[in-house]
Amino acid sequence: MVRIAVRLWIVAAAVQLASSVLALIDVRQGVVAEVAQRFPAESAVAQERVVVAVLALLLGAGLLIAALELGLVVALNRGKRWALAASVVLAGVVAVTAVVGPVHLVVASGIPVVAVVVSFLPAARAWFGGGEK
Repeated sequence: MVRIAVRLWIVAAAVQLASSVLALIDVRQGVVAEVAQRFPAESAVAQERVVVAVLALLLGAGLLIAALELGLVVALNRGKRWALAASVVLAGVVAVTAVVGPVHLVVASGIPVVAVVVSFLPAARAWFGGGEK
């Protein structure tokens, strides 16, 4: 069961990366229009810098979540007990970002939730009960 949860977290990380890229494609035009509307007196170069900064922040957040998911994979695979609690928190963070984000992030958030459920099944719990691995 732990192997299934680990694989689900790996898939979740890959989907998170893909979703981050899709989110950038989806929101780029909206960000450009919003910056042009809010800062009409600024030069085109300054507006473009703001757009790039916003998009980099969005991409960075997606990369950070994917990196945390992959780090969690390593800890779960080693049988670290704290990784169970961390998986619940991380799945919650991903679920919250999906609520405020684009529709494809809902799919990305469902995978970690399933991975958490699988991690708490009795067969998987035995993996974590045997001490440090």
